[in-house]
Amino acid sequence: MKPLHPPPIHSSPPAGSTHHSHRSVSHPSTSVYFNRVLLITTLCHPHSPSPASFHPPSFHPLSTLLTTPTRRYGGLTHTKPTREAPSSPVHFGRSLEDVAAGRPYLEAYEVIEDFADVLLDEEAMATERAFRGDAARGPPGAPPLPAALLPGPKSWPLLGCLPYMLRHPAFDPNRVYLFWQAVTQEFGPIFRKDMPGHPNLVFITDPGDVFTMFHTTMLNPVRPGMTSLKKIREDTHKEREKGGRGCPAGDLFCNGAGILAEQGEKWWRVRRRVQRPITDQDIISRFLPDMDEVAKTFVRRIRNLRDRNNEMPHTFKNEIYKWSLESLATVALERRLNCLEDDLQASPESARLIPLAKQLLEALHETENVKLWQYFPTASITRLKEAHDVFSEGGEDPRRPSLLETLLATPGLTRGDVLTFLIDLLATGIDTTSHAVSHMLYLLARNPEVQSRLINEVDAEVGKPEHLLPEHIASLSYAKAKIHFPYHISLSYHISWFFNRVMPVGVGIIRRLNQDTVLGGYLVPKGWQVVAPTMLINHQDSIFPRAKEFLPERFLRGSPLAPTHPYAFLPFSFGTRMCIGRRVAYQEIMCLLIRILNEFTVDYKHEDMHLVNKLGYGPSHPLRFTFSDRN
Repeated sequence: MKPLHPPPIHSSPPAGSTHHSHRSVSHPSTSVYFNRVLLITTLCHPHSPSPASFHPPSFHPLSTLLTTPTRRYGGLTHTKPTREAPSSPVHFGRSLEDVAAGRPYLEAYEVIEDFADVLLDEEAMATERAFRGDAARGPPGAPPLPAALLPGPKSWPLLGCLPYMLRHPAFDPNRVYLFWQAVTQEFGPIFRKDMPGHPNLVFITDPGDVFTMFHTTMLNPVRPGMTSLKKIREDTHKEREKGGRGCPAGDLFCNGAGILAEQGEKWWRVRRRVQRPITDQDIISRFLPDMDEVAKTFVRRIRNLRDRNNEMPHTFKNEIYKWSLESLATVALERRLNCLEDDLQASPESARLIPLAKQLLEALHETENVKLWQYFPTASITRLKEAHDVFSEGGEDPRRPSLLETLLATPGLTRGDVLTFLIDLLATGIDTTSHAVSHMLYLLARNPEVQSRLINEVDAEVGKPEHLLPEHIASLSYAKAKIHFPYHISLSYHISWFFNRVMPVGVGIIRRLNQDTVLGGYLVPKGWQVVAPTMLINHQDSIFPRAKEFLPERFLRGSPLAPTHPYAFLPFSFGTRMCIGRRVAYQEIMCLLIRILNEFTVDYKHEDMHLVNKLGYGPSHPLRFTFSDRN
């Protein structure tokens, strides 16, 4: 990426450093960016400078000239200056004083959620800017320790800590978080873990370090991984060129490997253009009627599958996969695949997409963890390529969905960009959403008092309408404490997916540092990768009071059980790398939750479940739920 040098965030440049001349206030998008970053930094970190004392060089004080962004596809395009002095430096619908006092989790998350939708200008995003994290735990003023002193398992040449891990009594390849928990108990809240085929890895479990990681990498967020997917897509493109096809603009992977596998400018070119169509709530709400019909069809499917004891078959997990594909297809393809109908009525796509998605994600998990494919062809890379090739062939035949039309009409996106994005949306969305629903139903079944309160709220606020409307979903405050549904109809309720804390879907969040950064009192070098594992953070009593208990009320506003740090629980990551499909998933799951609780109570009478890890976390046992009619 070309080096750009906007003004540093500190008041004067470090000794010996050089910078290009500072931009003036006439660059409105950069000014907006500084204002928004300032609010988040002030809000979410206990040692940040106050707004009154913070004035970036060459910028007027925030109270004298403010800019209100206007947006279109492609991000922030222009601003409308205003001379009014509102109560907050950025228009987030609340005053800075209201949010800064005590920095409660929910108010902080609202700002983080809003910030993900503010597409920064391309020049600012391509810039690496200094960030001085202060997460060090040493005495004030003490220099950080060198990375060579980071604690961690013993490492061997070439093998890394693999021998230590394989011999460890807590190691289970299907439950790797148990090993991480044991390592944390032995080495502390930050540790180094060397693995063959991977660069230097540092694991962090302190939310203060998570804050530092995100803000250090905010302007160029490199999320390592998906290297095997990138290789397959690059090889596919090379094979087409060797075959004399060249690179037509509409070809898959012609301009890059997609937002899952790309980094830097190639990633940002597509991400900033697909962001609004897939996260704008007005656009997503247009698909609510179809999603609702899929949810009602799934309820009928449950009735047909029940045995005489109202219990589901051991294959019920596949049925949830079908629901996820059918629901997501209403957005990505805007048509029904009839996955939930009898086999004779189902479309050919439904019969092959689900096993293909499973094969692709399972193979991707193997190739991303054991990277022997870098040296010679392996069975896992072969299976990944087979599944990916078939998925890609399906992507070559565009349907007539409004989302596809919207994306194709977006300046800067080629047909290949759009089809690659829709392939990734389908392949990853099926797995994550189905696992989220599986975890949710299990936790409701194991906690009948929570289920009862949720049923009462659905009855009181929604009832049993023929068609669900956005306002129905927005009315469920207690449900949103479980499902974090940030409808912008009601900005006062932005509450995170509670079930995603107890039984998360994502294994963790990872970033590559673009500068030397202080984490946990150690100076971690530029280029190292930092991992924030969800299970290690989510289950700490010091962060989540009574962490092991299923208490959705902890995410209701003002709860004494709320997380103690605003960066303790970010189920969809942070910033411009925040999960792009989160609002589609919100809507899918809320539709299903309402329709199931309209009709049934849920029970589970078998052995306790735990999480097993593939590319993400999923349930360990067959989902033999009991769905009893409420009447």
